[in-house]
Amino acid sequence: MRLAGPITPSRPQHREANSRPENLIPFTRWITPHGPPKRFTTQMYLYMLPLRTDQHTLLPTPTHDGGVEHTAATFDNPHTWLARARQDAIILFPPQFYLLHHVSNFVPPPSPENNTPQAYQAQRTALQAFLHQTPTSASGAPPSDRTAQIPWSDKVISPTSLFMRKSDGRAVLGLDKPGPELRGSERGGDAERVVLVRFEKGGPREVEVRNRGEVLAEERGGKL
Repeated sequence: MRLAGPITPSRPQHREANSRPENLIPFTRWITPHGPPKRFTTQMYLYMLPLRTDQHTLLPTPTHDGGVEHTAATFDNPHTWLARARQDAIILFPPQFYLLHHVSNFVPPPSPENNTPQAYQAQRTALQAFLHQTPTSASGAPPSDRTAQIPWSDKVISPTSLFMRKSDGRAVLGLDKPGPELRGSERGGDAERVVLVRFEKGGPREVEVRNRGEVLAEERGGKL
């Protein structure tokens, strides 16, 4: 995702200058749902590319890793990635879609007025404040669930299947639990939202982030 302005491929000497671990900002940790024999825990980060007064960021041209996990790499606006996923042009797994959904609230689509160092810095400031704010409920009022008091930088999410929607057959994934290994701890995720997804052979499709209460009310009321 692009958080720094237009991208200019760099020469090799710029690699070290832009590889700054201190620019890694924690943004939730995800644990594979309980069940499979092999499970994983993955810490997600945001990385803030260095801002330049000429509105361009120098960094190495992204490349694939030989097909081990990636076959291509590029930078673009989060709204672009979400739109392409909705069009089935790319596959975004629920954690990727969920995180880009949140980032897109602070990084608007490209436009001349947003293409300035001042605009990008304002986006970064707002996004970093969001990562550390509590409560994390969208309304600004703390709901009864304690997960609202866990900042986004510290949330731990292990998706759980709640039910299949009668209206469209998509799975509803709960995001509030941190996994059985952390049961009883102070860790937790997001009790206010769920992810809707249709799992197909080629990967997840029709991914959507929704308010949990609204989805549950729709199911109880038999609404489409």
